[in-house]
Amino acid sequence: MKYRLRYAPSPTGFFHIGGARTALLNYLYAKHFAGEFIVRIEDTDVERNVEGGIDSQLNNLAWMNIAPDESLKNPGKFGPYVQSEKLKRYQDLAHELLKQNKAYYCFCTKEELDKNRKIALENGQTPKYNRACLHLSQAEIQAKLATNVPYVIRLKMTDNINIEWDDLIRGHMSVPTSALTDPVLLKANGIPMYNFAVVVDDYDMQITHVLRGDEHLSNTPYQIAIKQALGFDKQPIAYGHMSIIVDETGKKLSKRNKELKQFIEDYKTMGFLPIAIDNFLALLGWTAPNNKEIFSLTELVTIFDPKRLSKAPAFFDFKKLLWISSQHFKLLGDEQYLLFVKPFLKISLDKWQNNLGTILLMFKSQLQYAGQLNDLITQTFCLDYDESVCRKIIDEVGIDSFKKCLLTFKTHVNNCQEWTLSNVDEIINLTKKDSGLQGKALYMPMRYACIFKEHGPEMNKIIFVVGKQNIIKNIEKLLGAIQ
Repeated sequence: MKYRLRYAPSPTGFFHIGGARTALLNYLYAKHFAGEFIVRIEDTDVERNVEGGIDSQLNNLAWMNIAPDESLKNPGKFGPYVQSEKLKRYQDLAHELLKQNKAYYCFCTKEELDKNRKIALENGQTPKYNRACLHLSQAEIQAKLATNVPYVIRLKMTDNINIEWDDLIRGHMSVPTSALTDPVLLKANGIPMYNFAVVVDDYDMQITHVLRGDEHLSNTPYQIAIKQALGFDKQPIAYGHMSIIVDETGKKLSKRNKELKQFIEDYKTMGFLPIAIDNFLALLGWTAPNNKEIFSLTELVTIFDPKRLSKAPAFFDFKKLLWISSQHFKLLGDEQYLLFVKPFLKISLDKWQNNLGTILLMFKSQLQYAGQLNDLITQTFCLDYDESVCRKIIDEVGIDSFKKCLLTFKTHVNNCQEWTLSNVDEIINLTKKDSGLQGKALYMPMRYACIFKEHGPEMNKIIFVVGKQNIIKNIEKLLGAIQ
């Protein structure tokens, strides 16, 4: 049996991190077992669909390097891959269930249903359909159909049985049908309900495993019942329900939490590496062997084990995401790094253009996402003389040491004929030797003379980037200011 797993988003919103985790783990599951990963679009909730919702899903999946074997953009033989293109299929199956007496017409109005729901709640009961239309006579049904009374089609649940499945993550599950209602299969407008369409699609696409969030636990018994009624249970499906994702307060992640960025597009715009997002999301509800935490996508596919999926809530730890992202930046080759980060520069670096690569590489070891470069560069190379910072350094190293360092440094900068990194290293060594200074007394004045800052990246690279004339000009400005 070839494993076939799917990610089936509805275009009612943009690509959320919860959906991204579902897509990723289904992809890893399928690929680990040399199976196929399918993306289909469940677009039948027409009123809630948003413009650009489908593109957001497919484009961001591509950005995460999650490549479906079949989708709207690369269809296979199990399409269509958009629900709205197969309405007749759903309608035909619903009416077939009517013929087999496994489903029935329901003519109840919304007002009647709301009234019954209210009564149930007032009596402390779980609201469920009271089956008012289950025992209508054929004559009554035909009369209502003849006068175009709106109807839905409901599945007739079997009484007094348990619907059971062995969940991939939660173990054996059993739900009595007494706790369930007769679900609507087809709405009055001929559009299928979610649970009905899903069962048909999974069967038509020969899906073997359904891995999804725990919010779908309540849907599973209905889907199994519908599958049995259709005779689709001869094609088995293994269900697994992943843990919820919680925020820093321990509450289930909600789109109303505006403090936490929750859409993949946000992280893409900030300049996170796709593999950093993949790596982080894979660890939300799944643990790797040996507690290792940094992986390539290929490694994740190789080591993925569904038995290591957890039902315990997964904490969306943004600080951990930043750490994982920083590790992946460090793993990049210099050329890969520069190619990725350059498009995220928003500040003007015309005066540094000749040394742009050197500047960007200075921050490689501390970068968490590419958009940070704008602030890091500004805070390092775009400052001006600040008397309070200068006085702080003088108080720390002493005025005589401060002046001696600057004068010696200026001499060797001025004497340098060819401005190279190796010659800059020589300038630092000569300044140290001739001044007799070391540690903070040597490096803090030199650094301040270059970038008007007491801390920063490697000394030799800072000197090289700032350049000979700028350093001499800065030293003269400093010496004039402290006379």
